[in-house]
Amino acid sequence: MINDQVQKQQGGNASTNLQGQSIVINQGISYSDARDIALDVYKSNFLQLSHDAAELARTRAEELTDSFLTKLKETNETAIEQMKQPAMQAALYEAQKQYAKSGDEYMEYMLVDILVQRASTPERNTKQIVLDEALEVVSKLTNVQLNILSLNFGLTRLSKNSIINIDSLINYINNELLVFVNPNSDYHQSWFEHLAYSGCVVLLDATWYHDIPELLLGNYPALFQKGFDEKEFEEFVGKPISQFNTLLMHCFHAVNLYQFNLMNEKLLVDKANELGIENELTNKLKQYFNIRLMNKNEVKEWLLETVPDIGFLLEKWGGENNQLSKLQLTSVGIALAQANYKQKITNIDFDLGIWIK
Repeated sequence: MINDQVQKQQGGNASTNLQGQSIVINQGISYSDARDIALDVYKSNFLQLSHDAAELARTRAEELTDSFLTKLKETNETAIEQMKQPAMQAALYEAQKQYAKSGDEYMEYMLVDILVQRASTPERNTKQIVLDEALEVVSKLTNVQLNILSLNFGLTRLSKNSIINIDSLINYINNELLVFVNPNSDYHQSWFEHLAYSGCVVLLDATWYHDIPELLLGNYPALFQKGFDEKEFEEFVGKPISQFNTLLMHCFHAVNLYQFNLMNEKLLVDKANELGIENELTNKLKQYFNIRLMNKNEVKEWLLETVPDIGFLLEKWGGENNQLSKLQLTSVGIALAQANYKQKITNIDFDLGIWIK
């Protein structure tokens, strides 16, 4: 009797043998597979509600899931594979749960942004843990409290390479700082205490803080140079000014004067070294750079004259009874601050990995 069902195969080292009458090979998961997984997780876990409430909650969960997967597909399609991981499913369920309860469109953006970052962080590290925590915390904060985080982030954690002249600085103040300020708000002490309770900030000693002129002066010192003429420069440096043309430009605040064209002291030193300027002379240039800077009071006067709307922020930031300037963002606070920043400011993106590894 002939057995025509006998099958025999051989394979070499490191080979994969497949045997059967019908073989289906599945490598990875598709967008629709990921969506099915996500919604199954939601249906299996979310609490039972009355019919109408359940339908609304399900619709919101689907909206969030579709928004998340669409954005993930656009930005990092390979990360859809993470939907097979229990930890990623748990993170998505947390976001679904939060949005199903609130239906707040603004929160949806925040949750989707954090989820995309989470899916793009497959290895377990501090960044992944922070993003998981941020998904739980975001629903506990008001829009004003999120803006407080973003304002602090923009002033104390962010130094923008795009700020290269006075116009770009003014644009940054108007469109990336003041948008987070509510001039009708008293910034109640309980808001800051809640931010601390939620793990987003540490409340600092009320006697210590950096004021806004000091922060801007520290980040963008070249924009606050008072300028100098040829005679002043040559008397201090001891060399003809013509030897340093590549390091100088007309002053932002007085076109008849000169200033250094590097944003800060470090960049000036690096450029001088690149040009082969001797160390002793480089130190003199560095010293003169700092001598010709405005002081904090002069920066404040210039700000009030140039951007009058900043007056409210200057007052609130430095007020004796206000905590705006006395917050230190935690890792979770930074994650929420930058997500909120991206939601409010168009054409802005951040790599959270710069601040959290």
